Amino acid sequence: MAHKQIYYSDKYFDEHYEYPKVPFQLGLPGPLGPPGPLIPSEALLKEFQLLLKGAVRQRERTEPGPCARSPAEPACASPAPGSIEDDKEAGDMLALLAAPLAPGPRVPRVEAAFHCRLRRDAVVERRALHELGVYYLPDSEGAFRRGLGLNLTSGQYTAPVAGFYLLAATLHVALAEQPRRGPLRPRDHLRLLICIQSRCQHNASLEAVVGLESSSELLTVSVNGVLYLQMGQYTSVFVDNASGSSLTVRSGSHFRAILLGV
Repeated sequence: MAHKQIYYSDKYFDEHYEYPKVPFQLGLPGPLGPPGPLIPSEALLKEFQLLLKGAVRQRERTEPGPCARSPAEPACASPAPGSIEDDKEAGDMLALLAAPLAPGPRVPRVEAAFHCRLRRDAVVERRALHELGVYYLPDSEGAFRRGLGLNLTSGQYTAPVAGFYLLAATLHVALAEQPRRGPLRPRDHLRLLICIQSRCQHNASLEAVVGLESSSELLTVSVNGVLYLQMGQYTSVFVDNASGSSLTVRSGSHFRAILLGV
């Protein structure tokens, strides 16, 4: 007697039998791979533009040219309106992306700058040229110092690099005593200078002149401008008291500088 063979499908076994569940186990993590190459953003942008230009050229090659036929030939088939709009939008997008991207404005980094104040009063004798020193860095909001070169004790700022520097000084000056030869005369004046290498007569300098014949007991004088400094040259603030009375430069007077460019 022949035996009849019965065949069961995989679906039958899936419905009537439960297979043992073997938990999936992860092994130990492997070592970290080497870091990827550092590609500058300019190179990535250039490669991206080349890819987009290639896509635009490929699209131009695949587009059908203008239909040229003789009067005996049948008319060319016109594409569906929807496909025309889609193709136009795609072409506009590719053209926009393939166009060179205009770089945005880059704010240059200030490499050297400082703002300091006079720590204590400085007396300037009559008919004398006095170099100011002994400054301090204020901790108030907006004060700044970047880079090296400022000597707070001597009051001299040494240029860390050659370049164009914007320098400024603002002094609060008071008459220390009455003049010995009567009231102040018209020729009595005060000069505020920012000099290079302490040579105000030989090197270029910034200068402001204020007459003292009609000044009150306290006056404010300021000077600012641009000087070109070689690396290693220093600048400092001078007061030239061309009067018959001693003067006092008040503490808190300002001295500032910033590197504009090279």
